[in-house]
Amino acid sequence: MTMKGIAAAAFGLGLALAPLATSTARAEEITIGFTAALSGDFAAFGLNMRKGLDLALAELNKKGGATYTIDAVDDRGEAREGVLIAQRFCSDQKVDVVMGYSFSSIALAAVPVFNDCKLPVLASAVTSPALSGVSPYFRRNVLTDAVQGAMMGTYAAKTLGESKIYVLNQQDDYGIGVAKAFTEAAEKAGAKIVGSESYLLGSKDFRTLLTKVRAAQPDAIFIGGFYTEAAKIAEQARGLGIKAQLLSTDGALNVELMKLGRGAVEGMIVYGMFDPSVATPATASFLSAYKAAFSEAPSAWAALGYDAGMTLGAAVELAAKDGPVTRESLNTAFGKLKDVPGVTGPTTFLPSGDRNGALYFLAVKDGTFTLAPKQP
Repeated sequence: MTMKGIAAAAFGLGLALAPLATSTARAEEITIGFTAALSGDFAAFGLNMRKGLDLALAELNKKGGATYTIDAVDDRGEAREGVLIAQRFCSDQKVDVVMGYSFSSIALAAVPVFNDCKLPVLASAVTSPALSGVSPYFRRNVLTDAVQGAMMGTYAAKTLGESKIYVLNQQDDYGIGVAKAFTEAAEKAGAKIVGSESYLLGSKDFRTLLTKVRAAQPDAIFIGGFYTEAAKIAEQARGLGIKAQLLSTDGALNVELMKLGRGAVEGMIVYGMFDPSVATPATASFLSAYKAAFSEAPSAWAALGYDAGMTLGAAVELAAKDGPVTRESLNTAFGKLKDVPGVTGPTTFLPSGDRNGALYFLAVKDGTFTLAPKQP
């Protein structure tokens, strides 16, 4: 989808914000099992998703018909916790759907449990290609690492014209997947990958690694990881005199990047499915409502959480036309949805559970994210 396509799709947001049809909707009580990392270094993803979801559910609850409540559990970024939480949600017959998830590894560990109890999942921040087609009960409204990484690789080589690129990535499903897709696409588009290194999540000292990067004299450095490490890499790279263009992922698309990296991240280009700096007029109601509720601008993860909530509302409405909303009828309804309007564009799920969509490319300018000067 093109940027114009996103704007056109977002024009339909009013449909999502309009009251759901009460002639067919039944008085259903929908309980959402929400789980993500809600504490620790990477809590921003989960907390932002929760805020966006809360806003969507507040709007849905005002419309009458179905009522929505959340049972939220902090998985602390631990796969073992993810499995235990999945078992808890499965055994609680009041839980109709599971939402959230900050880490692909945790979702991958939990999906077999949900598959066994036939509990539908709609995730908003897990992007590993390994989750594609993993279960008929799993869907996500965020693009996969394979898609996003490939888009960034092509963008770096073709749009930015970077010819020599060094690739760094965190050593986990997310970092490995996005770096692989980036590398393949960049090379196909004509760039040369002059080196690659991985690092552990939580690392703080990258100077030894960056000494190798400096020796390779790249035009650009791609950081396949989260904002915490991306900020430190940027700061230490600039401290070593490395002037290469810095590129990163949707995992770095967070205001914390600028707080942690300060001036070192100025000019860094990342990608994402939403940012308030490039929102269209059709998303104004979401922006104003979010700022009024939380006294801050929404992140991409908040927007995805919001769209997931509105997509759930559309699925509940569809399922209610044929009788009581159950886990099974809700799962079937998710599969039938087409182009549900939202602030990140329309939502349609592929048979694999993945979503169609497009990306914005954003640059840090004067301490904030803005639309990058060059777009595909």
